[in-house]
Amino acid sequence: MSDLIRPMLPVAGPLPGGPGCPPEFSTVEFRWAFEFSWDGIRCLASAEPDRMRLFSGTHRDITASYPELAAFAGRRRMLLDGKIVALDSCDRPSFARLARRMNAPRPTSMLLRQVPVSYYVFDLLSLDGRCTTGLPYQRRRELLADLELTGELLVAPPCFLDTDGQTVLDTAAQHGLPGVIAKRVDSLYQPGRSRSWVRTTLRQTQEVIIGGWVAERRRAAGLGALLVGVPTEEGLRYVGQVGIGFTERSRRELRERLTELAAPASPFADEVVPSSDRLVHWVAPRLLGEVAYQHWTRHGRLGHSSWRGLRPGKHPAAVRTPVVLSAREGDDAGAEQELIAELDRAVAQVRAELRTLRDQISPHFLHNTVSTIVALISTDPSRARDLLIVFAEFARYSLRRATQTTLDDELENIERYLTLQRARFGARLQVQFQVVPGALPVALPFLALQQLVDNAVRNGIERKQVGGTVTISARLEGPECLITVADDGPGEQDADLLATLQTIDDQLHEGFGERSAVVADLVPGSGTTISLRVPR
Repeated sequence: MSDLIRPMLPVAGPLPGGPGCPPEFSTVEFRWAFEFSWDGIRCLASAEPDRMRLFSGTHRDITASYPELAAFAGRRRMLLDGKIVALDSCDRPSFARLARRMNAPRPTSMLLRQVPVSYYVFDLLSLDGRCTTGLPYQRRRELLADLELTGELLVAPPCFLDTDGQTVLDTAAQHGLPGVIAKRVDSLYQPGRSRSWVRTTLRQTQEVIIGGWVAERRRAAGLGALLVGVPTEEGLRYVGQVGIGFTERSRRELRERLTELAAPASPFADEVVPSSDRLVHWVAPRLLGEVAYQHWTRHGRLGHSSWRGLRPGKHPAAVRTPVVLSAREGDDAGAEQELIAELDRAVAQVRAELRTLRDQISPHFLHNTVSTIVALISTDPSRARDLLIVFAEFARYSLRRATQTTLDDELENIERYLTLQRARFGARLQVQFQVVPGALPVALPFLALQQLVDNAVRNGIERKQVGGTVTISARLEGPECLITVADDGPGEQDADLLATLQTIDDQLHEGFGERSAVVADLVPGSGTTISLRVPR
C-alpha cells in the first residue's frame, strides 16, 4: 500500500514525572497523556467502505489471518494504528492465547470460535484521504474518538489526558496489564522510535531459592548467574537463570556464601538446562532471595528477570509457590495431555491452600470453585487454566495477615470472586456496582464485604432457579460511608449469616468505634439488604 508508513515506536523509560525520571521526560516542560500497554500484534489497518486490509509493522499483508477484522466496513476511508489482541476468560489481553492465531495463516472456523480477536485502535494516521500524522497527538485522538469505534471488533481504548501517570500505572497493575505508554500531547506521528512516547513496564517480584550458579565468561572465579527455583510438593522446581541486577560487591559476597554451600548434585526435582555452556556449580538450597521479572514464559520460567537481593529474615520453606501454567501452541493430542496433566498438578496445589482459606472464606464456595475447575480440565483446559490463575490471585489476597483493608482493594478481590462464580452460574448471576469514586479509599474490616457478597450469591442467587441480581453500592453521607450489598433472593434468615453479621459487628466496633454498624434487612420473598456504616 502506497499510503503505509512505518509505525511510531516508544522508548523504554521511567514514568514521566515519576521517581528517577530524566530531564527529557520531565512533566514541567511537556504535558503527557497516558494509555495502557496491550499484549498483542502491532498492526496498521487500511479501512475502506467495503473492506479492511491489515498490515504488520513491516508492511506484510496479514488480512487472511484475521478474517473477522477484515470484514469490518468503515463508514469512511482511514488508516489506523493499533494492536490485534485476544482476551482470556477474565477479559485480559493474552499474548499466549493470541499465539494460536499467529501461527494460522488461514484459521479454521473452530479456531475462530475458540480464539476471537479484536483490534485495539490507538492512533489515526489518515482520514478521508487526508494525512493526519502532522497533527498533534491530542488532536488525532479527538478525531479517533469522533469515529465512535465501540464495537467488539474495533475498539478505541481509553487515553488519560488529565490523570496522574502513577494512577494509570497502578490501575494497569491491578488489572494484569504489562504497563503504560506516556505520549506527549503535542507530539506528531514520527515513524520509528521516538522519545515523545515512553513505555513504562511493570515489574513483579517472586521469592526464589538458589540451587546453583554459573561463572562469568571472562572470569571463571566470578559469579555470572544464579539458577533459582520454587518449592513444590515434588521438590524444588527450576524457574530460570538470573544474571543481572548484581553489584560487584554482591557478586563477591554471593560467590563466597555459595562456595560454602557446594553440593555434588542438582537440588532441583526437574531437569535443568541452563542457557549457557558453562559449568554449573550446584549448592544446597538454603539461601532465599527475591527477583524482579516481567512475565512467566510458556515454559514456566521467569521472563526478563533481575536479582533484587537475599532475604535473610525468611526461611526457604516460607516461599510461596506461584500458579504458573504454560501457554502452548497447536492442538496436537500430546500438548493437550501435557496441559491437562499440568492443570491436575495446579489443582492439587490449590487444594493444599483450602484448609487455610476455610477459616476466612465459605467452604461451600471453595469446594464448588475447585469442582468447577476440575470439570473444565477435560472439556476446556484453557478456561480451566485462566480460572486457576484467578483463584490463585484470590487466595493470595485472602491469605493476607490483615485486620483492615480499603473498599478499593476489597472490590478488586470481589471481582475475582465473581469471575469464579460466573464460571459456575453463567447468566444466572447478574451484578451491579454503584460505587462513588470518593468511597474507594474508605477503610473497613478485612474480608467483611467479601463475606456479605458471598452470602448474597449463596442465599440469594443459588436458591433461585432463574438466578438473580446482586447490587453492591457505596456512597458518602457526611462524615460516614454507607456500603450496601443487596440481593433479590428469598430473603430468609440463615444461621451462618447471623454468625457472620455478629463477627463483622464486633470488628466494626473494635476498629472504628460505636458510630460504625452493620444492619440487615430481610424481606421474605423479596431479598436481603445488608449495610455497613463506617467513618470516612
